[in-house]
Amino acid sequence: MLCCSVLGPQEPERLLFGNRFNSPCLYYLLTRNRKSSLAIDHLCDKTAGGNVGVACLYCDYRDRGGDQMPADMIGSLLKQFVAGLPEVPGDINEAFQTAKRQLGGRAPQLRKIIDLFPRALALYEQAFIFIDALDEIRVEHRTEFIRCLRRIVQGSPNIRLFITGRSHVLPELSRYLTESLPAISIPPKDEDFNLYLTKRLDTDPDPDAMDDDLRHEILTYLPRQFSGM
Repeated sequence: MLCCSVLGPQEPERLLFGNRFNSPCLYYLLTRNRKSSLAIDHLCDKTAGGNVGVACLYCDYRDRGGDQMPADMIGSLLKQFVAGLPEVPGDINEAFQTAKRQLGGRAPQLRKIIDLFPRALALYEQAFIFIDALDEIRVEHRTEFIRCLRRIVQGSPNIRLFITGRSHVLPELSRYLTESLPAISIPPKDEDFNLYLTKRLDTDPDPDAMDDDLRHEILTYLPRQFSGM
């Protein structure tokens, strides 16, 4: 079973670098609130100058322009990894150039993009993929996207997935992805939730809308609800 936590100050390093390099791993957090951004910033700071690849995808249900097609999303991840290499491998460059010359210019087909992933990721010591708000991918595309992630994981033992989203997509992950790699359970921590809640209240863009009594009620009531989850 997969659970979640609001990340505390030491959580990103424990999750991202614990048991590093041994095998593919999936982290799934039932949370949003920019946790992926915090983890990405922490990872980039820790690995600056190292041979570590990072690719990110931020999903938005309001996107109806076609950018959430599986081929576009997987292609975006591959391009980010390739952009981080000192030199583009010849076969990857040729695949994109060949596709660009066809039908007035297009990206490689989805199957070809996935086939290129092991070639790119093998040039990194460790690689991380961050998917924020998986649940916001349109349902008709989400299953295929998850299956694509599974194929990428199967071909790249140095990959680690960090995914956020709501709980209703957990059955899809269990069915199409997690049987191919271990899923790490992240137990909730009350102190992390309290810290996060206090920070959000302190940075409220409309502080005059809340008096001390309301603030106290929020800081008292919500942690109790969280503890009972």
